[in-house]
Amino acid sequence: MTRLRTLGSRVAMAPSRQPSTQRVADRRITGRALQERRLRIWSRDPHCAGCGRLVAMHEFELDHKVALVRGGADTDENCQVLCTGPDGCHHRKTQVDLGRARRGD
Repeated sequence: MTRLRTLGSRVAMAPSRQPSTQRVADRRITGRALQERRLRIWSRDPHCAGCGRLVAMHEFELDHKVALVRGGADTDENCQVLCTGPDGCHHRKTQVDLGRARRGD
């Protein structure tokens, strides 16, 4: 009796018809990797990149120089220390990044 030889799959997978919906949150690091990055960036220069104030480890936000929503990379080179608070540099830069800055600021 002869054996039948099988052919490879004749049906190729169809390309996805769904558009790429990668969100900013999908490109952002989290957890331990984020905490290690915060320490690395702060240790490199513990001063606010906006106003130059020396900030404690718990008094800053890690900010992307070029915002992720504007195509910036989530890398150490694109991160900086900015002071926090309602009138802090991080809040002001976020407003500018989102196009909500008040005129005259």
